[in-house]
Amino acid sequence: MDKVCFIPWIGDTCIEKGYLGKRILILGESHYCEECDLCGNIKCNITINVTRRFLDNKKGIGKFEHWMRTFTRFTNVFLGEKVDNEKLINFWNSIMFYNYVQLATSGPRISPSPEAFSSSEEAFFEILRKYQPDLIVVWGERLWGKLPKSVNFKEDDILDNKFGKLYYYNVLNKEIPAFKIYHPSSSYFGYNATKYLKEALNRIK
Repeated sequence: MDKVCFIPWIGDTCIEKGYLGKRILILGESHYCEECDLCGNIKCNITINVTRRFLDNKKGIGKFEHWMRTFTRFTNVFLGEKVDNEKLINFWNSIMFYNYVQLATSGPRISPSPEAFSSSEEAFFEILRKYQPDLIVVWGERLWGKLPKSVNFKEDDILDNKFGKLYYYNVLNKEIPAFKIYHPSSSYFGYNATKYLKEALNRIK
């Protein structure tokens, strides 16, 4: 994966078993980092390390950080209930997590530049080709609007269309659906999204 800078989190059981037998890719937008000036020029484990810190906290061996509420909230809504730590850890070990933009921002709540979004497209398709997810769950309206409309792209309505459409990417002769949710840190995100996520899972071929 020549274009990928931020190596994705791949859960221990994701490739062989997945979630309910399916490979789910959770797609975040970007990282922020002030640790080095090599961003984009090296392979970086920040995505893996962030996920490990979250899971370590749930195992009782790491400190709590405020952003972890976002990951917990997403898990509960995706699974349709407030889950215990064991179920949460098992879920994150069954999925993939990747941030789309391959250049870190300088701080939280700073939007990546248009160039950072556009230059990350090749890396995104490298991820799709290598890991062949069955469903992509996209965190947030802004990222959804920046996703590429290429590689035999098409759209499809879902339920009452309240949460928009499914995007499909035809990669290596496989149709990979992508579905948007409000960002899990947003006040708009809640259990009303659960039925749409379940329907998106039902669309997997």
